[in-house]
Amino acid sequence: MQNFDVIIVGYGPTGKVLARLLSDAGKRVAIVERWPSAYPLPRAIGYDHEIKRMFHKLGLVDEVEAASRPMNHYVWYNADWKVLVDIDHSIETICGGPSGYLFSQPELETILENDLAGRPGISFFLSHEALSVSQDASQATVSIAPCSGPDAVADSTRSRTLSARYVVGCDGANSIVRQTMRCETFNHGFNADWLVVDVIPNEGVDLQVPDAAQWCNPARPTTIMPGGPRNRRWEFMVMPGERPEDIAQEDKVWELLSPWMRPEDGELIRSATYNFRSLLARGWRQGRLMVAGDAAHLMPPFMGQGMCAGLRDSWNLAWKLSAVLDGRASENLLDNYEAERSAHVDAIIRISMQMGQVACVSDPNAAAERDAAFFAGKVPPPPDYPGLLGGMIDTDASGAPKGLAGQLSPHVNVSEGGKITRLDDLADGQQFVLLINGLKHSEITPSVAAANEKLNCVVVPFAETRFSDLDGRLTEMFKTSGAKAVLIRPDFYIFGSATSAEEAEALLVKAANMFTGTATT
Repeated sequence: MQNFDVIIVGYGPTGKVLARLLSDAGKRVAIVERWPSAYPLPRAIGYDHEIKRMFHKLGLVDEVEAASRPMNHYVWYNADWKVLVDIDHSIETICGGPSGYLFSQPELETILENDLAGRPGISFFLSHEALSVSQDASQATVSIAPCSGPDAVADSTRSRTLSARYVVGCDGANSIVRQTMRCETFNHGFNADWLVVDVIPNEGVDLQVPDAAQWCNPARPTTIMPGGPRNRRWEFMVMPGERPEDIAQEDKVWELLSPWMRPEDGELIRSATYNFRSLLARGWRQGRLMVAGDAAHLMPPFMGQGMCAGLRDSWNLAWKLSAVLDGRASENLLDNYEAERSAHVDAIIRISMQMGQVACVSDPNAAAERDAAFFAGKVPPPPDYPGLLGGMIDTDASGAPKGLAGQLSPHVNVSEGGKITRLDDLADGQQFVLLINGLKHSEITPSVAAANEKLNCVVVPFAETRFSDLDGRLTEMFKTSGAKAVLIRPDFYIFGSATSAEEAEALLVKAANMFTGTATT
């Protein structure tokens, strides 16, 4: 039996990023994946500013940017190509840069795979299927067997067992880890079949298509998107009375594409039907077993947040697992994982459903009523990303977040003695960051020293002009909130804020106690 700190079942983006973060923390990680390499065809095509911030922190942003392009505007049209709503993704965000990016997932997968190759502590069990998962008081185990052939059939006669302190299922909608945990699943009720088509236009071919559009045509709701710098994607709703297997036939695919392109214009690289659902698992952690990504949640694609949600899971879970494995944090810290991520995902699923309900109208009369409401200015508010509502954040007596607690922290470039660096790069992936502005470092030095025995906290003292904010977002946060100290968690979210030295000291004590389990959350 081979022993590890963490076994990750599933080798998509969620599993890859979790493995990288755990490797950075010096952990021994096993990756189990039934396929020999990443799925070679496009699936996700969008990520947002927070995810780009992660790619910066991983040192991969230049490579990822080469496989990406900004989204700019996402325009929703009615059947007559009149604009219903124009969602501007080019506006500057709290993390810097535009809010949305479009990318090629196979290229991203290759970047992440190459980054993991040769990293310390990672053992790959590719072309191996997880046959069973179990746990007891001392460890979790995964029985695996090699897979071969086009159907990846596992040879159970050659099975072996891996063990670890924890197992994380990043193994998708049919997760064996989630099945072992017997998680309940809440169905929000959205269910629609769509045909997803990806093409690569030939060199020199200029397709006369909208850049990024939702065509709310009741005869056939259609999504048109770039899939990175070169690829193009169409998504066609399967209409009532149609069979998904019929609409996926190549001649039918080219018929649907015919208003925009012909076979001689480019290469068809994928056409497949998908059932867009809205599911949320309950009980993301049971003892030594956890789930992340599509194993924990499925959402309609209209906000492009499916992969993003999985990467947020990894980013949230990695620092908690590392701290628990090191013995620095209480195991109860892992229970905050679902409390923090589930509410966030639930809100995004609901927003995605609302957008889908606008797009998926197939009744002409209902579509006409929708159009009239939009043209009259009755447009839903722009989607917003909720912060953390619970878990390891500073809350009041009612359990509500206090001050800036739970919000995504602004990112800025800072100058330190003339040297320009990213604020996020002032700490490693496991450290908290205490920003102070309006307090002297000496006023809270004893509290910082005491908290550092537990938290491992980096202090960034803007108050003493050592650092300066080159982008203005931090300055604006301090000004509008009245905060003089802000404690940021390793995943960029704010634990809490303080308006005085006394409050800052209390904030540090509370964070340290919650981290180690000497105070309840």
